[in-house]
Amino acid sequence: MFSGIFGNRTALHLLEGALASGEIAHAYLFYGLPGVGKRTVALQFGAALVSGGERDAANRALRGLHPDLMEVEPEGQFTSIGQIREVMREAAGRPFEGVRRVFVLRVDTLNVQAANALLKTLEEPEGGAVFVLLAASIDGVLPTVVSRAQTVRFDPVPLEEIVSFLMDRGHQEGEARLAGALGRGSVGLALRYAEEDAFKYLRGAVFRAGFSFDGSFEDRHEAVGEIMAKAEGVGEARERAYLSAFEDADGGPDRRVKESAKRARKAARDGAVAEALELLALLYRDAALVAAGAPELAANVDRAEEIQALVAERSGADWVGAARVCGEEGDRLTYNVSAEAILEVTLSQTRRKILENSLSRNSPGS
Repeated sequence: MFSGIFGNRTALHLLEGALASGEIAHAYLFYGLPGVGKRTVALQFGAALVSGGERDAANRALRGLHPDLMEVEPEGQFTSIGQIREVMREAAGRPFEGVRRVFVLRVDTLNVQAANALLKTLEEPEGGAVFVLLAASIDGVLPTVVSRAQTVRFDPVPLEEIVSFLMDRGHQEGEARLAGALGRGSVGLALRYAEEDAFKYLRGAVFRAGFSFDGSFEDRHEAVGEIMAKAEGVGEARERAYLSAFEDADGGPDRRVKESAKRARKAARDGAVAEALELLALLYRDAALVAAGAPELAANVDRAEEIQALVAERSGADWVGAARVCGEEGDRLTYNVSAEAILEVTLSQTRRKILENSLSRNSPGS
């Protein structure tokens, strides 16, 4: 029943077995990297649960038109306690028309108050509601929430499966292989690199920033501005795509839809900033691989010559340390720290890791 999903047969078999036997847990925790199919599987699983096997009801649920399947979108970066209280109220009621009610939400976007409020519902479920919780990592979820849900792990999709999928969509093998490598096990992310100009522009801005070491603070500030502009472009594209789905409605998108579209835009922009830091880390990991004599393992195969020249120029640089900085600074995005400030600190610290180590190790007498 799970269509359009690559890899993760173990997870799918587990869920198929639950549907076949009727032994449904009151809460599931799907965890794994973004873009590996968690949300798609959650919605397909939820559609099967609310429909009870009735095809028309399942199709309506998959189109977002079934009142008993509810996906809770974060308000910006976080799912608020107000949203969770609404979920608790809805979960206590009877299904409108389906077999049961199903709620899909990103549990790693809950603050402590919202997570504790949800925990009460998970401890004492009412009305036969089923919760499908999504998280990028099990470490980002309160242990008390984890202990009350059946965990289902989603692994990265093998590169060859992603490449085959992209080639089936008409992409040349070289383009498909590059997008697959940039996707890092995520079909969704690989597809964006293959088909979305906004993501290609973002990558270009990150490379320009990542290759610039000799500029002033003003130059780094300008590089940050370019990355933020490209991230805004990703957000704008997401908002347009969201609104386009409602263009045929009478009178066009209403106020509620427009507000949701603005939230989707902000979430996409913030996600693009996080991806920019991942791209920067990937660039420096590739440099570390080249320096270690393993260039064939690098992901940015189309920029191989530039990376090799960079490594030759900065012999002895701490590429691993620079990549680690990007990851550490990326973690701060979840704490509402200014994205611009995080990017500026990242570029400053990675520059120090690369320049100080390469200069000190190559200086006379060192």
